[in-house]
Amino acid sequence: MHSLIITAHPSSHGFTHAIAQRYRETKKKNGHTVEILDLYRTDLKMGYLSFEEKSDMKKPDATRDAIQAKITAADELVFVFPIWHVNMPAILKNFFDTIFTGGFAYQYTKWTFIFPLKLLTGKTARVFCTCDAFSFLYWFLGNPLFMILRFGVLGWCGIKLKSYTNFGRMRKQTPETCEKMLQKVARMAG
Repeated sequence: MHSLIITAHPSSHGFTHAIAQRYRETKKKNGHTVEILDLYRTDLKMGYLSFEEKSDMKKPDATRDAIQAKITAADELVFVFPIWHVNMPAILKNFFDTIFTGGFAYQYTKWTFIFPLKLLTGKTARVFCTCDAFSFLYWFLGNPLFMILRFGVLGWCGIKLKSYTNFGRMRKQTPETCEKMLQKVARMAG
């Protein structure tokens, strides 16, 4: 199995990077291949989505094509990011808008009425979020980010969301509690 871990935290000190590393280490220890794509530190930097005509989205783009090739090669996508303003960081939203395009991730045809063909069927995903609020508050709000990812982004493309984990109150966590969180990550990667 090949896993592609996509991180979206601007600080190299963010706990998201510790999550990504622990997941990677556990997968590798179990004989799997893993790659981390840090959206803030990759050579494959994408500008913000911009086009005048829809046909502009079909023009060749070396960076988009390279990232789409990484997604195509992956069996599992793992997204690790902080929750800001009850949402994902803008760089991750731009990643979805720019990379998960029609013709690559989904496709409308004359035979599709409401829902498009799901072109990334067979892939799975895990999501690990960090936040400073209590995790249960997001569930109390109906967890809009979970719903967007499960049904609107990943599900729309045929990717099965295997888990959605939110580690809350990060500013208040002790090193011991953070290690327990990382142990949970390792169990999920195992």
